[in-house]
Amino acid sequence: MLHPATRAAIPAVLTGVESAADQYGWDQPPVVFGLFDRTDLADGAGSGFGALEVDPTLAAPDLWTASDPARPGESLPVPVVLQRFARQLATPHARVWLRDWLARDRRALVGVGLLFEGWAGPVTPGYRRGDLVKAPAVLRREIRIAAAVDTDLGLHRVARVRHGQPSAARSWPELPWWGQRRGVVVGLRALTELAKRV
Repeated sequence: MLHPATRAAIPAVLTGVESAADQYGWDQPPVVFGLFDRTDLADGAGSGFGALEVDPTLAAPDLWTASDPARPGESLPVPVVLQRFARQLATPHARVWLRDWLARDRRALVGVGLLFEGWAGPVTPGYRRGDLVKAPAVLRREIRIAAAVDTDLGLHRVARVRHGQPSAARSWPELPWWGQRRGVVVGLRALTELAKRV
């Protein structure tokens, strides 16, 4: 179980991650990252005060450039790449690398997060992937989301509409029903559960 102060710090960290990304503008590639509590703080017991470290080196930037065979000239959707990445990290050789990455500098995993851009809007009956991109501008908006699934399988997120201010960060102590089938949440959960087992 996470220390309550550590769990409470995750939304603030995600807000910081999204705000830092906003300085670089839009149309940036996704970034998958680990959230860590340093076990070498507070006499080796972990900080317990919500001082978290963000490590964006879990995946190479070219992870997100895999071509989509169904849409020539476009990359695979972020949720598909994230779930594929989780399966790749589950292979024996990758698990050894992941174990070393997780243990670097005596840190303890708190959660796995993703910073990404996408489209939001109403999903109508018969919706197919990509429909929001083609919808009229009044029916859609571009958003950037920083989301994380913690090691207790809670969900945290903050979002910003393009040309707007970030929303207040939200947290759910358990994965909400609506998030359990969303591709990004499924991928983050798979990565978090894998990291807990290695």
